[in-house]
Amino acid sequence: MSNSFIMKKLLFAVLAISVLFAACDTQKKYELSGKIEGQSEGKIFLNIEKDRKLEKIDSVEIVNGEFKFVGSVPVADMYYLQIEDKRGALPFFLENSLISIEANVEALRDAKITGSATQDVYKSFTDKMVEYKGKQEPIIAAYKKAMSEKNEEAAEKAVKEYEAVDAEKMVTIKSFVKENTSSVASAFITHRNLLNQLKVDEVEEIYNAFGENVKASGSALAIKAKIDVLKKVAVGQPAPDFTLNTPEGTPLSLSSLKGKVVVIDFWASWCGPCRRENPHMVEIYNELSPKGVEFLGVSLDKDKDKWLKAIEDDGLIWKHVSDLQYWNSAAAKLYGINGIPATVLIDQNGTIVAKKVFGDELKAEIEKLF
Repeated sequence: MSNSFIMKKLLFAVLAISVLFAACDTQKKYELSGKIEGQSEGKIFLNIEKDRKLEKIDSVEIVNGEFKFVGSVPVADMYYLQIEDKRGALPFFLENSLISIEANVEALRDAKITGSATQDVYKSFTDKMVEYKGKQEPIIAAYKKAMSEKNEEAAEKAVKEYEAVDAEKMVTIKSFVKENTSSVASAFITHRNLLNQLKVDEVEEIYNAFGENVKASGSALAIKAKIDVLKKVAVGQPAPDFTLNTPEGTPLSLSSLKGKVVVIDFWASWCGPCRRENPHMVEIYNELSPKGVEFLGVSLDKDKDKWLKAIEDDGLIWKHVSDLQYWNSAAAKLYGINGIPATVLIDQNGTIVAKKVFGDELKAEIEKLF
């Protein structure tokens, strides 16, 4: 074998390695630089949210009030900065670009963030929401004043005004999402603001309009998973069975109640709106249980003593179950519950006939089944 042939092979090998390293060097990365007023040193964490908890994925030291993260992400997504031994976290969209953050340690959420196109889209959305907050705050104040003065007419007027602004806000949110389907910010906004407000077919329509890069984001993946769950528990579908323990520790299955009209009531002792709704639930139960209506309270509590105390304090004399797993409740996940209170009405054949109905509406839906 000639020396020239060997030299050529070596040359090709060197060129191949050079191309490989060049490709690595040109891989898209992010450089996240920040200045934090009031925090000269310490550790700062880069987190992402999973299962309603922040999970640390990286950390660096703060030096003279400054820090810098370098890395890459497959797609833009919402991340959170958290300073060690400090409360609160700064949410922001991280993507492969040069991103700068200027913040005060006492007001992280008021930080100035530049360099992220996704963050810019989200900022334009939050600015719109601030406008609606400005409209609703005086209405809330008027409602509180009317209630303190026992002026029912003024209170009712305030409620209607608030609902009108809220409806207008919802239209704005839906329009914003549909106008920005190529931005991950829209997936995040849909997940946080629309997922529990719209019917599953409306959510699916929004999801289908997202670009492929958006569908790869954590928020979009969560939306798709929720769509799959909600389709299985849509009105007209058979109610999925589950088994949880009663306060006495006895397993109780939903299927054991088949043949009766069943109201599944997802609630928790720590949920203010749930506790305010409980007196109405008691009234409906007392009136309709003689006809064969069963209530099944599914608690998202994690403290058994508080759960039992709330049952006693509120006079909830129907059947109760819980796995004391908070938002990781197996039944809540099975039924796609992201907010409470929530109800699921099931007919005598075990079919879901209504969801998220309360008060007079719940009573009317139950009476249709007799």
